[in-house]
Amino acid sequence: MSSTPSSTPVTRRWLRQALTWLVGVGLLAWLLSHVPLNTVREALAAPSALVWAGTLLGLLLSYLMRAARLQVVMGLNDQSPTGALPRKALGLRLDALRVILMHNAAVNLLPMRAGELSFPWLASTQLRMPLAQAVASLLWMRLQDLAVLLALGLLLWPGLPVVWRAAGLTLLVLGWFAGLKLLDLLQASGNASVPTSKWRQLLQRLHAALVDPHHHRPAAWGFTWANWAIKLTAGALLLSAITQTSLGAGWAGALGGELAAVVPIQGPAGFGTYEAGVWAGFALSTPASALAQGHAVAAALALHLCFLLCAVAAGAIAWATPSWSSPRLPD
Repeated sequence: MSSTPSSTPVTRRWLRQALTWLVGVGLLAWLLSHVPLNTVREALAAPSALVWAGTLLGLLLSYLMRAARLQVVMGLNDQSPTGALPRKALGLRLDALRVILMHNAAVNLLPMRAGELSFPWLASTQLRMPLAQAVASLLWMRLQDLAVLLALGLLLWPGLPVVWRAAGLTLLVLGWFAGLKLLDLLQASGNASVPTSKWRQLLQRLHAALVDPHHHRPAAWGFTWANWAIKLTAGALLLSAITQTSLGAGWAGALGGELAAVVPIQGPAGFGTYEAGVWAGFALSTPASALAQGHAVAAALALHLCFLLCAVAAGAIAWATPSWSSPRLPD
C-alpha cells in the first residue's frame, strides 16, 4: 500500500508519454495513408541543389541568431572578464552556441517538448548560470518566440485583409502588455489567488523573467525576429520548390509547422503533429484545387526530415567539441 502514492506520478507520466506517442504516430499514419511512397521519394528529389543549399544556409543562420539572442538574454556580454576569456567566432560565444545546438537537438528528438528540460542544465553547466536564471530565461525566450510567430503570421499570411492584420496585431500587443501587467499584479499581491504551489512557482519564474532588464533589450527582440524570419523563409523555399506553389503558400505551411510544434502533445521527434501543421498551413492559404493533399504531406515530411537531421547533426558536433566551452587565456 505504501508504494501506491509514489508510483502514481510515475504511472501518470508514462500514460502522458504513451498518449503523445499515440497521437503523433496516429497523425503521421493517417497522413501517410493518403500519400503514395513514390510521392515522398519525388518530394525529396524535387528541390535543386541550390534550393537545398539555401535551406541549409538559412537553418545555419537561424542557429547563429538564437545563440546571439542567448548572449543578450542571459547577459553574457556584460560579464566582466576575469582571467581566461570565452572563445568567440564572428562575435558569438562558442559556449552559448554549443548550448543552443545541444538544446535544439534535444527539443527535436524528445516527445512532448521534454527536450526543453535540457536547457537549464546546459546553461548551468556550460555557461555557469544560476539554475533559476536559466529557467526564467527559457520561459522568456519561449514567450518571445510565440509572440513573434503570431506577429509574423498576421503580417505576412497570404491573402489576409489589411483590417484583420491591423486588428490582430493590435490585440496581440494589448494582450502582451495586459498579460505582463497581470503577472506583475499577481506577484505583488503575494499570489493569494493562486491555489497550488506549482502555479505559484511558475508565476515567480515568469515574474523573474519579466523584471530582468536583459530580457527587454531591443537586441533580444531583434535576434528573435531575425531567427524566425530566416527559418520560416528557409522552410518556405523548400516547401514551395517541392509543391510548385508560391513562396507565400510555402511560408504559410512552414509557419503552420512551427505553430504546431508549440502544442504540448507531441509525438516522437515531433512526427505527425509537425506534418499536420504544415498541411493545415497549406490548406488555409492555398485553394483546394491548387495543391494535392499528398504533395503537401510529402513536402512537410521532407522539410521535417531536413530540419530534424540538421538539428541532430549540429547537436552531435556541439557535443563532440567540448573545447567550445573551454575558456582561452588572454593574449
